[in-house]
Amino acid sequence: MSTGNGFCLAAIILAVLGAVVPGVGLFLGWGGLVLATIGAWQGATGMAVAVVALSAVVFWLLTPSLWVEAMIHRAGFVEVADEAPMLRIVSIGLLVAPLVAIAIRKKQEGARQ
Repeated sequence: MSTGNGFCLAAIILAVLGAVVPGVGLFLGWGGLVLATIGAWQGATGMAVAVVALSAVVFWLLTPSLWVEAMIHRAGFVEVADEAPMLRIVSIGLLVAPLVAIAIRKKQEGARQ
């Protein structure tokens, strides 16, 4: 097992824990996506994509804090919350980060050959 696969395995564990632990599940998922980005940067592309898919399902279906934030902004209570929907922005950014790391790594490998 390479180091990248180890990071991605830890990311999968954090993503699953994020789905079942109330309160801090979103932050565990974010930690898992950071580890998946590191794993993708080290070459574990398949597992990194699996973490992104699992985290996307967990974020959009099982994370109530993202739902509450979306309802607050949709109802027009922006002055009560932050101006920008920061939980959603960070979540989407972290979901894209492993995919960007994979693309950069592939481009660098192509330039070396």
